[in-house]
Amino acid sequence: MEDKLKRIGHPSTWTSSNGAARLTDWLLAVSFIMAIVAYAYLGSYSRYMADDYFVPPFVEKNGLLGAQIHWYRGWTGRFSFAFVADLLALLGPATARFVPGFLLTLWFAAAVWAIAEVCSLSGKCSRPRVLLFAAFVIFATLETAPNLSQSLYWQNSALTHVTPFIPLALFVAVITRGARETNSRYSRRLYLVCAGVLTLVAGGFSDAFAVLQPLALILSTLGVQVAANADLRSRLRPFLLAGLIGSILALIIVAGAPGNSSRMAFFPRQLGAWGILRSSALYSVRFAGKLILTHPIIALASLTLPLLIRVRDFAENDPPLWNRRQCISLLLITPAAVFLLIMCCIGLGFYALSVMPPERALILLCLILIGGMLVWSRAAGEYLLGRFVTVSPKIRLASTLVLLSLVLFSQLSFFSILGTRAKARGFAADWDREDSELKTAKQNGVTDVAVQQIGDFQSRIGRGPSDLHLRTDSSFWINRTVAKYYGLTSVRATEDVDPKAEAR
Repeated sequence: MEDKLKRIGHPSTWTSSNGAARLTDWLLAVSFIMAIVAYAYLGSYSRYMADDYFVPPFVEKNGLLGAQIHWYRGWTGRFSFAFVADLLALLGPATARFVPGFLLTLWFAAAVWAIAEVCSLSGKCSRPRVLLFAAFVIFATLETAPNLSQSLYWQNSALTHVTPFIPLALFVAVITRGARETNSRYSRRLYLVCAGVLTLVAGGFSDAFAVLQPLALILSTLGVQVAANADLRSRLRPFLLAGLIGSILALIIVAGAPGNSSRMAFFPRQLGAWGILRSSALYSVRFAGKLILTHPIIALASLTLPLLIRVRDFAENDPPLWNRRQCISLLLITPAAVFLLIMCCIGLGFYALSVMPPERALILLCLILIGGMLVWSRAAGEYLLGRFVTVSPKIRLASTLVLLSLVLFSQLSFFSILGTRAKARGFAADWDREDSELKTAKQNGVTDVAVQQIGDFQSRIGRGPSDLHLRTDSSFWINRTVAKYYGLTSVRATEDVDPKAEAR
């Protein structure tokens, strides 16, 4: 009896219990969710920036439908983006402070559903585990984004670069759920239609996403063909095909827009086909290497999180969920697929701009890389455990302790994000004051206005140089856009941004 009590009280025994595993998963899930909430809270201090000012007068002049036509003919084929941006413009500038939190909430909800449906395919679905992986994917993507301030807190940029992640997650949930629906023919048809509509809508938000989707779905179809069993292949194939049709239709609409030529005229091409291919491959390697070197903990967590959880929960005579062939196929296919997808996005930037895509657009590449590492880690875990009969308690204890260490890391990020709230609040107060000054000038008949320099959101919170601020030159495009928004002849800042102040 005494020996039994000693075994129960031993740390390795406790950490390998089901209760301890659930508690660890809950702690991790809550810690990652807290960091995401902090990002959303910081977004409540964001305001209109740069071309956000352009949309409301444009919609007021042309109407909601007319604005869609003018966007498509004169600037961009991103039809989903144009509709949502114009709709928000009708609601007024207050939307800028709600968009980051709203997008993160929808993204998290969609990711939870997607991961729950994927887990249900194996018959094992743990609520804390689902929340953990959904929160980690979003947290890791936000943490590694090269310019999150512009990707998330600049309204028009967020609609372009973050919004597609929501229909993407919904698409994964829908096709997985549809593949499981074997009894109802009506439900399967409904899910097939939804799959096509979701990829169509997602492709309409971003040029890069419109190009990425068809390639991603083709690679997914090949991956399913190689790694999945015959029954799962037959069930998933129609939904992947429906998604591919929707994505191709979106690409045709986006690429065929007459306005693309007007926008691309600002960036004359300097590279031929071979130059684009070579530069895309080189910069893809650089991007992946830089992300791993600048965010080593996130990269290590992405490569080990599923593996550590699988090791911790491994039980004797626990059959592997994937056979050896499936594991090896995924271990080989996943890195190649991730590299091709990243090359695809970077190649589009070189084709259209002759340079690397802007940093705000690279959040998509971060999601691709994080997702690829998680899939690779899960396959590695299944492959390794398939070669062992048992896992020692000490290894399970070590796995649990490593997992718990991620709680500390996510909390450090949480407090770091909240540490910038005073600076973000200061920017919001200055913006509101400037907004009041410009409206008052319009009411008093003043047409040429000089305002105090307030910088932009990312510079004020210390996350990068100022780029979206008013200049002293009233002919600068941001100045002209702001002047048109307020109905003024010209607007300028009394001074330019101080680089030394940015550095501090």
